[in-house]
Amino acid sequence: MPSTNPATTSGVVTFDHWYDFTEGGPVHRALLPFPSTAPAPFEVARWSVAPNTSNDLDVHRSREVWIIVAGTGTVTFADQASVLRAGDVVAFDSTVPHQIRNDGPDPLLAVSVYWLQGDD
Repeated sequence: MPSTNPATTSGVVTFDHWYDFTEGGPVHRALLPFPSTAPAPFEVARWSVAPNTSNDLDVHRSREVWIIVAGTGTVTFADQASVLRAGDVVAFDSTVPHQIRNDGPDPLLAVSVYWLQGDD
């Protein structure tokens, strides 16, 4: 059985700039330390939304979980709206439109974990 060096498949995750929301702020995607022959079944991004702005309305093939790290905002998805604060988590199934508006005076900071469903 081939051995895998844990030093090259574990460790601190680094982020690179991915894109910017139209209003809200930057999005950074994580570069996970797993080899291409055994990739993680998910990806990670971190992003921010400036006060009195929203991230882009989004819909995609992947399921997604947002973890709110700091700030306050109103998330809308499908026909629902909820206020989110630091420590809250919200999940979206694929193809459900979703967006958050920063209602607070400070930047809203979040981490996203997303992955394709098994049949994609």
